[in-house]
Amino acid sequence: MTTLICPRCHRFNVLGQLAVPVGQIRLVLYDDRADSPTQGHVEEILLSPKDYNLVTIPPLIWNGFQAVGPEMALIANCASMEHDPAEIRRLDPSDSTIPYRWKPARA
Repeated sequence: MTTLICPRCHRFNVLGQLAVPVGQIRLVLYDDRADSPTQGHVEEILLSPKDYNLVTIPPLIWNGFQAVGPEMALIANCASMEHDPAEIRRLDPSDSTIPYRWKPARA
């Protein structure tokens, strides 16, 4: 099973306390902020009940995730504001803006 959520960047919303209590996901983060000490950095995090972590994604950090493994994944997220599609920028996963190549999901 594989589900890919295209990379997106929230201008204002903080994705706080993101966790995966069921299944497994690959979370990819990318910082393209010009004034950031981590500009250009890509981070890949595997989240699952076995690799349980709470992740906070600040505004202006690109993020995308992919369900990996044989079962569905459930993502729990406590965002800092109500969903607003106008404050989100999205990219196609194959866009070269983010220097990351999505891997095939594990079955």
